[in-house]
Amino acid sequence: MACLIKVSEFIRRVYGEEDATPPTPQTITRSCRRGELPAEQKGKLWYIDWELYQKRTGADLVDKVLRG
Repeated sequence: MACLIKVSEFIRRVYGEEDATPPTPQTITRSCRRGELPAEQKGKLWYIDWELYQKRTGADLVDKVLRG
């Protein structure tokens, strides 16, 4: 079962509470729509699959194969 988290939780987990400015929720949502992040849309909201995100290798082709 997928571990889906809200965009706000994704930003908190990835970018933390540091002084650096994290991307906006709109930027993350756009990445979800483009398929750049492993995500699902439910209604109007996007949820990122945290487990799949953590398994990403950084190589697009390898990641596509691993996702199936």
